[in-house]
Amino acid sequence: MVESGETSLTQSSMNPDPWTTVGTAPATPLATERILLVDDEEVLRRLARSVLTRQGYEVVDASDPAAALAIATEQSGTFDLILADVMMPGMRGYEMVRKIRPHQPRAKVLYMSGYAGEIEGGPTVVSPLLAKPFRPRQLLDEIRRILDTPA
Repeated sequence: MVESGETSLTQSSMNPDPWTTVGTAPATPLATERILLVDDEEVLRRLARSVLTRQGYEVVDASDPAAALAIATEQSGTFDLILADVMMPGMRGYEMVRKIRPHQPRAKVLYMSGYAGEIEGGPTVVSPLLAKPFRPRQLLDEIRRILDTPA
């Protein structure tokens, strides 16, 4: 949970620069992995993309599951991580990941949700899960932890 006065990726109106809590330069070497970011909330998607690209990640984003499926199945190249909102119109994030998996079998997954306590199917369906709102550093740390964990 975000403490009062701290910036989260869903509190952009309080502080439009997500780097104020992360710092202007990455604390670790720049990342090289490729991430598919899927969230129907434009502000969060834009801020997450900014945070991730400044850290060195190559980010391809989609505003809905259908666009993400098209990207993951039709675009050349593979993704190292799928960063997906759980609750999106038309299809849940975990359903989308199941459809993407045959085309991106090595991609690891990190789910995000503002409804962490209310997700149908329980925690095993959407694990690992990053609860919204979150700070940029939390996002970066969790992605790095997942990418560095052996498959």
